[in-house]
This record gives sequence, structure tokens and C-alpha cells, in this order.
Amino acid sequence: MVYESKFIKEISDICKRLNDKCLFSNDDVRIVGIWGVGGIGKTTIAKAIYNQISFDFGSVSFLENVIVIRKTGGIHDLQKRLLRDITREKHYISSISRGAKVIQNTLQSRKALIVFDDIDDDLELLEYLVGEHHWFGRGSRVLITTRDRNSLHKVDDVFEIEGLNLEDALKLFGLYAFQQNLLDKDYNILSYEVIHYCQGLPYALKVLGSLLHGKRTSEWKSEVHKLKNIPNAKIQDVLKISYDELDRTQQAIFLDIACFFKGEDRDFVSKILDCCEMFAKSGIGFLEAKCLITVSHNKIYMHDLIQEMGWEVIRQQHPKDPNKWSRLWTPDDIYRAFISEKGMKNVETISLELSRSKEVFANMKKVFAKMKKHRLLQ
Repeated sequence: MVYESKFIKEISDICKRLNDKCLFSNDDVRIVGIWGVGGIGKTTIAKAIYNQISFDFGSVSFLENVIVIRKTGGIHDLQKRLLRDITREKHYISSISRGAKVIQNTLQSRKALIVFDDIDDDLELLEYLVGEHHWFGRGSRVLITTRDRNSLHKVDDVFEIEGLNLEDALKLFGLYAFQQNLLDKDYNILSYEVIHYCQGLPYALKVLGSLLHGKRTSEWKSEVHKLKNIPNAKIQDVLKISYDELDRTQQAIFLDIACFFKGEDRDFVSKILDCCEMFAKSGIGFLEAKCLITVSHNKIYMHDLIQEMGWEVIRQQHPKDPNKWSRLWTPDDIYRAFISEKGMKNVETISLELSRSKEVFANMKKVFAKMKKHRLLQ
């Protein structure tokens, strides 16, 4: 926590809500959700709170990476881990329903502090592992971290975690890039470029700070230039987890927003996408719950790194062949695709700038005739 000073206030706020005697007695069970995009610091905050208040509980457990363990070992593995932490004994679990009953019986008589780190909206997971308020003994506290707001419908409070401000982003990046919370004056301009690129996302600041540590200015310049063309794979992998959990229609809506509709009016976008049978109102709400977009004053916004992740999803289909992409949104790629005169049968959506070139205009009729999946021209 020494490096993420902005989180100190949020930790204090959450601890206060967990133990607010004006609203809840010491005997109340409190369940609190910590919600935010991947890499924003949810686990860091949960660990700090856990370390700060765990001494006050007779039984404690911090279940980290719940979704990963769920996929590899199943819910019964998570149940066994929780019971082992609470009782310090191994348990045989014959079924997840039996495991849920054992957990309930074990916890009802204990004042426990439990952290479920990285939960999704899997109904079985919520029903057989996280449980209900009455599962827990008097005075128990439960923290849930998640990227998905839909998994928090039974909690008492939800804290949405936002990105670092410029001052704290500078400190965090400086610690990883220069081993101090100040920037090296010889790298000031390049450092600010990286910090602007990260837009307050702690994980990105740490990854890029570590990557650039100890490198010469010429190498910094090369890496910064590379970022403008090729996103960092580690950062992309963390952000893409939420995208991979979407269904096909939700993924299509996300990619359309990333390429064409960022900053547009929500109702306007919904009408256009619904003409393509995209079920936009439901899909946009789901993307918001997943922290892939935000909606403010009815405008749709998206973090630049998440937008870049969406672009990369499309580009990876055929990295050097834009005429095979599902969407074309930059003038250079549109130009390359149109003048190639190759089939563009995969292209669904184009943001077309006709003034770019006479060659594009000349080839338009020929190219559109080959676009069998085309549904939207912006």
C-alpha cells in the first residue's frame, strides 16, 4: 500500500462503512462489494482492509482469484479452502450443496472476516460459496471484489473504485520506473506520455514502469512509440478478461462502441444497434455493469486502454490484412482495405471518410458488392 496513496481514503471509507455504529450494531453481519475494472486495485484495497481489521475476528479467510480456482478446481475446491482457513482442518466435500451446508453450520457460530476476491455473476458460485447474511455469525464482515456489478445484488454497500489522479499516478509510476516516487528530470516528457497513456490505471502504471526501469532514453522513446502501435500484452490480457465473458451480441456491441460510438448519446446508439437486432439497451447495461463502459449524462464513455483492447481484438483477426477485419475505423486502414481490391466479406461496419482519396471512391462500388456481412456505414 505504500505506493497507492489514493487508495488510503477508499480503504478508510470502506472500513468506516463496515463498522458504522450509527447504522449497524456490532452484532450485524455486513457484506460489502468492491467493484471496478480489471487492474484498478480492487485486490490491493481488499488486502489492505483485511490486514488492517483481521485482528478483531476469531476466524479469517482471504480467497484470492476465485474465478480462476472455480475454473480449475470447481466450487467444491473453493469450499474446502474456505473451511480449511476457518477451522484449520481439512474437510471432505461430497457435493457443493453439502459443502454449502457445512460452511453455513461452521460460520453461524463464528465472528468471521472473509474476502472473496474476484467473483463473477455465476449463480452457483454465489449460492454455494458466498451465501447469505444468515450464514455468518454475529459481527461478521464479508468483502467481495468483482468486475461485475451483477454479482453484488445481495450486498449492503458497493464501492466503485476509480483510477488514480495525476499526482498519485506520478508517484506510482516513479516507484516502478525509477525506484522513487519522483520522476527523473531527464525522462520527464516521456514519463508524462506513459502516464497519460495509462489514464490512472494502477496495473498499467506498474507494468510499464517495470518495463522501462533501467533503460536508456533512446529505449524509452522506442517503447513509447511502440505503445502507440502495439499495446502491451500484459495489460491487454488483464482487460480482456471481461470481454471474454460477454456473449456474441454483447461483444459486437462493445466492439462497435470502441470503434464508432465512444462519446455518443446512449439513446442514439441504442436505436442504431437495435436496427441490427443487437438488443442494445440490455447489452449496453451489461457492459456498464462489467466496467467496460461508463454512462454519464446519457453519453457513453470508455477508458482509452479498454478501447485499445477492443481495437486489438479486431486487428488480431488478421494483423496485416485490414480488408479481412470485422470493422474499419481509421482512414489509413480503410484506404489500405479499399485499394487492395480483395474481398471484404467479413467487414460489418465502416466509418468512411470519402475525401481521403479518389482511389477509395473509385473502388467503392466494387468493394461494397463483395461485403456480404455489411450492416452499418457511418
